[in-house]
Amino acid sequence: MSTRINRIGAVFVAALLGSGCGPSTDESAVPTAESDRESVPWVLSARVEPAPNSVWTLTGTVRARHEIPLSFRIGGEIQARLVDAGVRVEAGDILFRLDPRDVTQQRLATEATVASARAEHENAERERDRLGDLLVKRLASEQDHDRAVTAARAAEQRLVAAEATLEQARNAILYADLVAPATGVILDVDGQVGQVVSPSQAVARLAEDGPREIEVQVPEARRVDLPTEATARLANGAGPANGPASAQVTLREIAGSADPLSRTWRARYRLPELPSEPGLGTTVTLTFETARGVSGPIARVPLGAILERGEGPLIWRIAGGRVEPEPVELIGIVGELAEIRTDLAPGTPVVALGAHLLLPGQAVRVLER
Repeated sequence: MSTRINRIGAVFVAALLGSGCGPSTDESAVPTAESDRESVPWVLSARVEPAPNSVWTLTGTVRARHEIPLSFRIGGEIQARLVDAGVRVEAGDILFRLDPRDVTQQRLATEATVASARAEHENAERERDRLGDLLVKRLASEQDHDRAVTAARAAEQRLVAAEATLEQARNAILYADLVAPATGVILDVDGQVGQVVSPSQAVARLAEDGPREIEVQVPEARRVDLPTEATARLANGAGPANGPASAQVTLREIAGSADPLSRTWRARYRLPELPSEPGLGTTVTLTFETARGVSGPIARVPLGAILERGEGPLIWRIAGGRVEPEPVELIGIVGELAEIRTDLAPGTPVVALGAHLLLPGQAVRVLER
């Protein structure tokens, strides 16, 4: 557009040189004589256009909907590492293995405890039954029988506790193998052979198969009016070969507090299914459109249409072959366009170039852009 304006501007300047650069001093009717008409200056006109909403972008990355930190339920020394970062795994695959000697000995000890508790329980039951028979024959006191009943009940509960401990020991042997909880891709691996880890210490991270999302960091100034819809464009052609160049995404969640270092809010946008799934970590640009926060109609005109003579900005409205000043409020400058607040209707012709040469009511000849 700038090239075209420059080309038309050159024609416009040539016309001005041929017709005289000074403003016309005749402010009466539009001249009809050919000699008078040749003295009327040419002006380059443009149309008032409605200004679009504010458009801005954020850069983010493709992430899995569920990213699972993987850790052992028990502590111990890593004996084997069976996975690397970037490897695809299936649910149930063994990823790490701890040294099983400690948990094996723990199981043997609890099995012995269970055997001892079962023997005590059986003996207590026999003693209870024996004293019960003697009580019927009045050869034992009720007090002795009650103590036997209590001892049998206590032995039974100790057996239950020992069996529960044995079940935990058996599970601990299973927990010595860290298996993939779902199908997906291993993002990174922290655990190494020989490393002693504690329960819940993350040794790897799994990106589960399923929906993909775009994670962006939202600046504090954009937090309140963050749109729920955006247009996502994958960087460097990382999308499908024959698929769409962009996709509409929807806000799923935004963090409840800002990052203490960057002072930004983490937001996740749902990425729809694509013919070819983009790789995790792919750079994505999100384009947002936000409604303007200023009141009144907002329009755009060429920057050259704005005239400032110390009384506020104005533009020249073209009507009936003459120009009339229209005060405006300058909102901002976007490239070679000025955004203004005005009551002029979209499509109204205005002077786009040479505004400083004109006077109110001056006759002009119009060259459309």
